[in-house]
Amino acid sequence: MGFYEEYYRCSRKKASDFKIVYLKSLIEKNKIYKFIAFYDNEKSNLRKLECLRRDMLWFSHYIYLNDKTEFEIKYDSKKVSRETGIREENIKFLVEAMKEIYDVCSFSYKKEEYMWEAYANHKNGICIVFNVENYDMLYPVEYFNKDEIDYTSILINDYSRTQQELWENGSPMAELPFVTKNPMNGDMKSYEEKEVRILMEPYGDSSFNDGIVKPYIKEDLGYKGQNISYADCGLSVSRVIIGVNCNEKFANEVITDCNQKGYIIEKATN
Repeated sequence: MGFYEEYYRCSRKKASDFKIVYLKSLIEKNKIYKFIAFYDNEKSNLRKLECLRRDMLWFSHYIYLNDKTEFEIKYDSKKVSRETGIREENIKFLVEAMKEIYDVCSFSYKKEEYMWEAYANHKNGICIVFNVENYDMLYPVEYFNKDEIDYTSILINDYSRTQQELWENGSPMAELPFVTKNPMNGDMKSYEEKEVRILMEPYGDSSFNDGIVKPYIKEDLGYKGQNISYADCGLSVSRVIIGVNCNEKFANEVITDCNQKGYIIEKATN
């Protein structure tokens, strides 16, 4: 690890400042990019268009992301139990519950030509260019062999700290599984995604499962994710770029919507 190793050495306030400085070193001209693809699934395409009309972004439960190695947390529960005196079943409960906390929305901090092919169905889609209004909402994604993360030591350390210490400094267990990826996902080069993420939890105001987080609750209830407004994500629209192979019907709907809102529209050049 590089960034997150240093990030988790900081207090909560200093970590936020450190993260913002780091993000500003990655993100050029205050812009991040969201590619949206249209496929041969009319129902899915209509949902995406409805999101666009409502100025909302889809945050997915992690099991529906395309990298099946994400959120793997490998640790030695017996060793954690032996070192902390905590029962193994309680440790496993905690770890599985932590994986249920956030939903994820991904962006690229650079717009590269290959991204149209990879993330917008061979240019049958659009790219929303966002202005970043609140950098603290974003997390950089770090790419390395996730087997190198010593979750066993992290858990032992967390159980040895007081509630006050955890509150003041935070825990890597809360976010690290959501913001790290293996460099390769099968034949896909994940590190080329140049990814930043926003994490949102659905439990506020008891809006989901009465605010109770527990293992596998999202899957058990058939929960797939949530829509969040651009404003609540700390973003505003800079412009919308339409792929050269974008379905004409969908392209016209996007253009109509953008014109109504006064958004700048561009056509991709190739």
